[in-house]
Amino acid sequence: MKTVYFEERYGVNITQFKSTEDVDKFLEERIGRALEAKDIDNGLIDRSGNVFPVRNINIDTNLNKALKIQ
Repeated sequence: MKTVYFEERYGVNITQFKSTEDVDKFLEERIGRALEAKDIDNGLIDRSGNVFPVRNINIDTNLNKALKIQ
């Protein structure tokens, strides 16, 4: 879907590009400036790319608590 949108918007065939660098160069020429990487914090995804927060859990302790084992 995203590729189709890109092709329709810019009137190109994605197969003419060999790498993401080729796409970047094409877009930079089209918009007349270098592309910028921006740090966006939306609160949904953490910096490592995880959608859910990573937690360290001691499974043995939790299992023992669930089974009521001392």
